[in-house]
Amino acid sequence: MSETPEPSSARAGRRRLFLFLGVAGLVGALAAAGMALLLVNITERKHEGQNPYFRVVELTDDIVDPAIWGKNFPLQYDAYLRTVDQVRTRYGGSEAVPRTPSKADPRSVTAQSRLEEDPRLVTIWDGYAFAKDFREERGHAYMLEDQVFTERQQVTKQPGTCLHCHASVYKAYRDAGNGDLIAGFAKVNPLPYAEARKLVEHPITCIDCHDPTTMQLRVTRPGFIEGMRALRAGQGKPAYDVNRDATHQEMRSFVCGQCHVEYYFKGAEKRLTYPWHRGLTIEAMYAYYAEVDHADWTHARSGARMLKAQHPEFEMWNQGIHARSGVACADCHMPYMRVGATKISDHHVRSPLLNINRACQPCHKFGEQELAARVHTIQD
Repeated sequence: MSETPEPSSARAGRRRLFLFLGVAGLVGALAAAGMALLLVNITERKHEGQNPYFRVVELTDDIVDPAIWGKNFPLQYDAYLRTVDQVRTRYGGSEAVPRTPSKADPRSVTAQSRLEEDPRLVTIWDGYAFAKDFREERGHAYMLEDQVFTERQQVTKQPGTCLHCHASVYKAYRDAGNGDLIAGFAKVNPLPYAEARKLVEHPITCIDCHDPTTMQLRVTRPGFIEGMRALRAGQGKPAYDVNRDATHQEMRSFVCGQCHVEYYFKGAEKRLTYPWHRGLTIEAMYAYYAEVDHADWTHARSGARMLKAQHPEFEMWNQGIHARSGVACADCHMPYMRVGATKISDHHVRSPLLNINRACQPCHKFGEQELAARVHTIQD
């Protein structure tokens, strides 16, 4: 007696079951593999995040070249190199202006002349070196060469003091002072610019803001050290030491305030001095200048003794809402960024308007276009 044939519907159902089990098994295997890969990736990222730099070379207080520091900090160094970029904002930045190199000035690119944009400045500054040459600022990468080749060098004998804010001068000061930073500062200031220029090789570098052993922020500019001591003394805090007494968040502005300030050259020794003895407001600084009877120059046409504000960004920031809210210069101009799992400060120092997403939106929860429009309204 022959067996009863299995109904086709049963065979089809069994095939569907096997197919379902096979697909489910494959999906499960893929899910398990994906989960394993995810766990491996998370573990790798955790290890990556715990190692914010690579110890390739031993750094010391004598290594000025940023390329050597960059071996340990390639992410920061790569961003630092991008300060060669020239990008214009409405009231800042610069555009690359081609020029024909010469023996006196080998630059093939510079920035637009503010004197050509506003010829009134030539009259306003008549008798002052800035009436000869005044251009839009370029990035940190150009701060030394633009100082060396400015046409202002042709009409005035600039002293070594100028290197304080246009070069990586920390080691040069220490060498000149036989290890004493302040003594070296005093020796370099009165030197003729050409002689002092031989003491430096680079624009601002890592060593100017970071301790090579701990990587902590530090102030290396004597002008700022002395300026802050005078400011705090006027506030009833004598013997203030910025590197000892400042908080980490304060240092994230102080390292910028080393150079982005108002200043003058004091006396025959050309000592760089920040006029903060009475405070950081315009009125306080003007009162100080009146007290010491200082003028930057005598106007060629009117004979009036004149003052010119240099670049008092630190003082202006101190009067604003961001300083009162505890926001540092670096929060906006060097905002945090992630590269893989590593969190770093963006060393491509630039206008926040070129980086609104990371510079502004962590605090201001509005769209980029609206934030830019608000800034432009305030600036206008």
